[in-house]
Amino acid sequence: MPNTSVLFKLTNILTVCISVYFLSACSVEDPYETGPSEEQKKEADERESANKQFIPYELEIKNNSGAPLANITVKVADQVYQSDPNGVIALNTFTLGNYPIEIEHPDYYFTSLTLNISSNKSSEVIELTPKLNNEVNVIFAGDTMFGRRFMDPSITTMGNSVPNLPDAMINQTNAATASIEITKAVAPLFIHSDFASVNLESPVLNQPISVHPTKEFSFFSLPETLEGLTSIGVDYVALGNNHVYDYQLTGLTDTIKFVEEAGLLHSGAGLNAASAYTPIYKNVKGTTLGLVSATSIRGGDHEITYIADDTKGGAADLSDSNNLKAAINASVANSDFTVVQLHGGDEYSYAQTDYIDNRFAFISKLDEKPDLMVAHHPHVAQGFAVYNGVPTLLGLGNFVFDQNRLETVLGLAVEVRVDKTQVPKVTSARAYPIYIDEYKPRLISGDLSNHLIKRVAEFSSNVTVIPKQGYAEIIFNEQLEASNKQQHSIELPAGEHIIDLRDLAPSQSFLTEIESNKEVKQVTFGRDILAFGDFEDWDNDITQFELNHWDHSDEDVQPCLTGAYKGNQGLCLSRDQYDNLSLRVPFKQTVRAFPLTPADDVSQVFHEHTLFGYAKGINAGKLELDLSILTSEDSLVFSEQRLSIFEAGDYAWQPFNLNFELPSDDNLLGPEKLPPRGMRFAFIHSPPQSGNAELQLDDIALISWQDQVQLNNRTWQTTQLHGKTFLRVSTDKAVRLNLTFSQF
Repeated sequence: MPNTSVLFKLTNILTVCISVYFLSACSVEDPYETGPSEEQKKEADERESANKQFIPYELEIKNNSGAPLANITVKVADQVYQSDPNGVIALNTFTLGNYPIEIEHPDYYFTSLTLNISSNKSSEVIELTPKLNNEVNVIFAGDTMFGRRFMDPSITTMGNSVPNLPDAMINQTNAATASIEITKAVAPLFIHSDFASVNLESPVLNQPISVHPTKEFSFFSLPETLEGLTSIGVDYVALGNNHVYDYQLTGLTDTIKFVEEAGLLHSGAGLNAASAYTPIYKNVKGTTLGLVSATSIRGGDHEITYIADDTKGGAADLSDSNNLKAAINASVANSDFTVVQLHGGDEYSYAQTDYIDNRFAFISKLDEKPDLMVAHHPHVAQGFAVYNGVPTLLGLGNFVFDQNRLETVLGLAVEVRVDKTQVPKVTSARAYPIYIDEYKPRLISGDLSNHLIKRVAEFSSNVTVIPKQGYAEIIFNEQLEASNKQQHSIELPAGEHIIDLRDLAPSQSFLTEIESNKEVKQVTFGRDILAFGDFEDWDNDITQFELNHWDHSDEDVQPCLTGAYKGNQGLCLSRDQYDNLSLRVPFKQTVRAFPLTPADDVSQVFHEHTLFGYAKGINAGKLELDLSILTSEDSLVFSEQRLSIFEAGDYAWQPFNLNFELPSDDNLLGPEKLPPRGMRFAFIHSPPQSGNAELQLDDIALISWQDQVQLNNRTWQTTQLHGKTFLRVSTDKAVRLNLTFSQF
């Protein structure tokens, strides 16, 4: 086996097979079945032990000044505890896994977290924020709907009929109960807010008869599904979006009717422009909120547009500066706190477009400017900013949505604390990462939470984003520097090396300084765009050790505690010599290339990639990778190849990397002339020559190579929190790198 440094060197030679074919994921067993291997027995014993063994864990309850808080009642799963005089709670009855935490106290804001109990950590500090006089907390979540694939997994758009499949997540008989079940995992966070808002990106109706005749994607939600929102305490829905007119005037009329019957406030759409722009007001504990909503997606390429005018219904038009200004002026004059929600931008982009940026600037420069701006539409969380003194949520991503695209499954719910007597009126904010697990929103913690927080922080400006346990503190108008430092010194021989920064510092840390003792040829930052290659379970539902996004339907592929390179679990692939087909383990979704962000043209992407990870073999068969390069849409194939990773045999944990590059954008497929943007891959484990084989995989990453690092006087520095977790170093001579990581 290759003699490989765990962090930096890979001497394995990668080969590409000329003749490539894809084998079935299911094995065909010989009659001479050997039974469970020693490794499988060991895993069974380990899992049984994990289900029984309690892991001692301490919670330290403190205020935001760091002082311990006694007599605080804390609910962990279904068990209730109280902190001792030192603010400590000893947990002695929990096994390995994730558990929801709720802390409710009259003097402090409600806290909802996900606790990850593992053998790698023995305590957690939880900070409570005191409630202040005059303060109200308002929570905003993103794109929301209960139609389409919720009702029929096979469809991409809806028409003039109501799907009613008995085994669908939502049908006509279970719409209310199913929608309540869909949102219940995030209910505590919303119920305990003073006011809650979502972008309702769907008409609401029960008799679809007027679907838009030329729109590519249309959908609706049944009226009963609004209980999925009202049951968790949602008060308001923004209707100023590009889907509110999917069923034209009849659908819009029904939507307004059913939304109001459900007790939900709304703005942003109406039967004419005047009603669409009209703000809605709500007194919340003595603070009057004013809410304006509008969309920049007008539908101008259709005969029937999506926006309202003097004689036609639809959404408020974000591009109509005069009407928008008048609506904001009215809201400011009649409320204590005005929120403008903007719907627009490029879908699946990680930063706002120039147009939306200009709209933010226009609104924030008005004489009567709002107190907060909130954006949605791209289905991807985009970060935070301050425009001319106005705090801005740049993009919330999805909340309840049925998209299968990998980049859309992580969104944000942002809690904003408001004091109408202060300047600025936004006193603080918390951003909670939302993971959409099979269309259902979940709170998350740990590495997955930090993955999203660091990425949105990277594309934020004029703010400080501080990662916490399952959320981030957002400080507007102030840029603080992380003060906790950790250093690593690395010796590299001449050549090209990949440094896995995840192995050097915890996930809430980020690289802030590189120092080299000699000149190096090139240093490039890489970003993991896979996010789900650690095989861990980070969400707050009741199912422990679940593994999403990987096809492990074959009984010989299992998430395993014994096969973890790091964390709680890895992925184990078992074979024996009587299995006459190779075992195939696909990643279920297409991974799309990361766009050049920000850029004038969102269609530009980074082309260089590396599939990176760690493997361990116990009499393992040959390990290979099937890799396909596709179009982003329609899955048209540019190339298919099989890459060799490790030959059969025994080896300790070894890193591997497979380098590849997307074809030039001159290569186009299909009638729409689509460029290469998608990547699909599967691991292949061949049968061993004899006996039982065990292959273990962990910490898989698909690296998008992005920014070249400029070393000035052999040094690079930043204070900006970012989500880049790999370095590629090319050097003609042996060098020593001193890496500094920072943490708030």
